[in-house]
Amino acid sequence: MHTRSLARPGGRALPLPRHLAALAAAMLAGQTQAQNTAMLSTELDTVVVTAARSEQPLRSVTADMTVIDAETLARSGATGVADVLAQIAGVQILRNGGPGQVTSVYLRGTSNQHAAVFIDGVRYSSQELQGGAVWSTLPLAQIERIEVLRGPAAAIYGSDAMGGVVQIFTRQGDGQTHAYAEAGAGNQASRRLATGFEGAANGLRYGLHLADERSDGFDVRPRSLFSPNPDRDGYSHTSLGLHAGYQSGIHQIDARLLHSRLRTHYDQSPPPTDDHDIVRNTTGSLRWQAIWSGSYRSVVQVSRTDSDDRRHTASPESAEGSSTSYLVQNLFTAGPQRFNIDLERREDQLRTDYAWTQNTDSKRVQNSVSAGWRLTQGMHQFDANIRHDSVRDQQGKTTGGLGYGLQITERWRWVASAGTAFRTPTLYERFTGQAASDLRPESSTNLETGLHYASGTDRFSAVFYRNKFRNQITYDWNSAFPCNCYRNWESVEIRGLTLSGGTSLGGMQLGASLDVMNPENLDNGKLLPYRSRRMLKLHANTRLAGWTLGGEAQMYSSRYVDVANTAQLGGYGVVNLYAQRQLTPQWSLLARINNIADRDYAPTQGYANPGRTVFVSLRWTPRP
Repeated sequence: MHTRSLARPGGRALPLPRHLAALAAAMLAGQTQAQNTAMLSTELDTVVVTAARSEQPLRSVTADMTVIDAETLARSGATGVADVLAQIAGVQILRNGGPGQVTSVYLRGTSNQHAAVFIDGVRYSSQELQGGAVWSTLPLAQIERIEVLRGPAAAIYGSDAMGGVVQIFTRQGDGQTHAYAEAGAGNQASRRLATGFEGAANGLRYGLHLADERSDGFDVRPRSLFSPNPDRDGYSHTSLGLHAGYQSGIHQIDARLLHSRLRTHYDQSPPPTDDHDIVRNTTGSLRWQAIWSGSYRSVVQVSRTDSDDRRHTASPESAEGSSTSYLVQNLFTAGPQRFNIDLERREDQLRTDYAWTQNTDSKRVQNSVSAGWRLTQGMHQFDANIRHDSVRDQQGKTTGGLGYGLQITERWRWVASAGTAFRTPTLYERFTGQAASDLRPESSTNLETGLHYASGTDRFSAVFYRNKFRNQITYDWNSAFPCNCYRNWESVEIRGLTLSGGTSLGGMQLGASLDVMNPENLDNGKLLPYRSRRMLKLHANTRLAGWTLGGEAQMYSSRYVDVANTAQLGGYGVVNLYAQRQLTPQWSLLARINNIADRDYAPTQGYANPGRTVFVSLRWTPRP
């Protein structure tokens, strides 16, 4: 993408403001980094758990990883989790309208079902349709931190982790007991209320969190020819989060529960039907960790996710799903080496009541064993992981991953990795009478390398990757041979380069990322639908007269909307601004404007975007 112009949905170039073009050119020509500074956690001592499913310093990770901290989440306003993810490198979202609507997250050009998503270590995905996380049901007000791992991690997490892993951490108590409350409002009758308390004392940690977000919304399909329904399509989202933990000696026990209820309106049927879904999701876990010695510790976790989706349309339907997981981790340390041996069992179930498919009450069991090794020796680091997943009544898969890091100098580090991954068909794909007789798991092979620079506030990162998919599962609409069903019939290769980073300049924090990729369907030589080949993202903030003032810009090149690449949506760009101020030690103010230019673009063909949105919130946090 040329840094001085964007394309309108109709294809005509739209000049960028000169200060934005200059800022983009300066940051891309200057110092950049893998984690967008200012908006992301970039401390070298940051500890992450997603890269290896156990704690390690972020600086030692051989994969491409970003941490989104509590401060970034707090200033996101009345948006969704996917909107926050869209601010970082390698991420593009697809949505049927605004927050609360059906949303997909693409990591490095892979599909929504190719990202393994976890909430506090609990797998959060659907067995309905082609799977993946239901992003609109994730309550942003309950979240404290997000870790995003780009690249395959099936050798650690099993099925689905072909494009990456997103790990979401909810609020947890720390320090003296304290309460908080937040109230916010914006246009389109958007409002948000949140309150709770948390704390820790005498080995006990606890917390209770409540949130309610809602909006009257807008007409998400204003130009629909098949079912015109010019009403406002809003949503309401309530959530409850509970956690309790106790530590005594070498033992620590933690229990967590997150429940949410989403009511979202959309246009599928003509008036007077008011199409809406009511989706309930609950995740819970019980975790026991014991540090038996300086060289061995263990983790035992039992978790469950339940979902209930009731669709109220001209033809009502429903889907209920559950997933229960059992995990045993054994972690060993021997000098500069770390080992792990993990056992995991996952039990999935799906019950559907659809008019166009066979109703199903299907079940599946997956058992796995995995092992990992990490060695840090001087300037060298080695990572190796292997995992075997045995899936009842389906083909099992063995996956592996290798990583190497070289600390060239104090400032420069080079990493390289290779890994295989897979995705087993969802219960919907396999058991609703729409599966080819030989349907089998997807598989992929990924190679990548990256060069990272860090000096003071200056960061730079360049990561090149190639991810090749085989046997990708796609619905074949041809009712003749071979079938009108889900079958393995595509090979895909995604090659890309990510440049990202940041610096400080005159008291201003600057961050930028540029993604250039080629997401190609190898069977027909066409580009994958809804993937922009170029994405540019900018971020800046500064302190002025007691205020924190900042802004974000996201720019995307054009996208095809069909497999044959005959229809296209033009590129687009949006600019968001925010202002924060600590009014008193207890009270703080946030004001945010998204899409300040009220840019008209189509997030998905046939759907509208929210336009310019304004949100103001007041937060009360008394000091202990």
